[in-house]
Amino acid sequence: MKKIQIYAIFLILLLFVVSITVIIIPSFVTQNISRHVLHTPINLPLIASNKKEINIIFFGYSGCTKICTPRLMELAKFYESFSQQQKERVGVEFIDISTPSSQELPQKFAASFHKDFQGIYLSQKILREYTKAFNVYFAHSLIQKDEFDHTANLYLVKKIGTNKEIRYMYNAHPYDFKQIHSDIQGLLNE
Repeated sequence: MKKIQIYAIFLILLLFVVSITVIIIPSFVTQNISRHVLHTPINLPLIASNKKEINIIFFGYSGCTKICTPRLMELAKFYESFSQQQKERVGVEFIDISTPSSQELPQKFAASFHKDFQGIYLSQKILREYTKAFNVYFAHSLIQKDEFDHTANLYLVKKIGTNKEIRYMYNAHPYDFKQIHSDIQGLLNE
């Protein structure tokens, strides 16, 4: 009887170790865990009117110091590595989730990181459509009511004729800018 219990415990431990090494560990070390390939068409007013072939989209709020400021600083450094030809074809849009009282505030905030960045103000109704289409989470912070908790994803949106399509989402920090640059090049060469 004692041998059976020992074998049962050994078998359970063996199954546990196998499940960790085969299922759990690979999901944490996979290179593509932070990159999602999408082909999601979008028909939203402001993005649809943009003239760039590719747009890098970031959702946040003006004045956000914990998430937006460091991410936008990194994005500005990344954008500066582009050639002039790439900058003519690729834009960066910062979409403000806070619907601030000043409609100019998102543009001022975005431009403070790079003169070419576009800050976008949306009404609450259109913001709901955007966050639904991009699967963006945001809510007022439980700790500080004047701040927002929000996702910090980057999105690559490709213009196809008069249509737009979300092609990639990057949801882990630090962003893999080599991969993002490679994806941009691939989209520009399609």
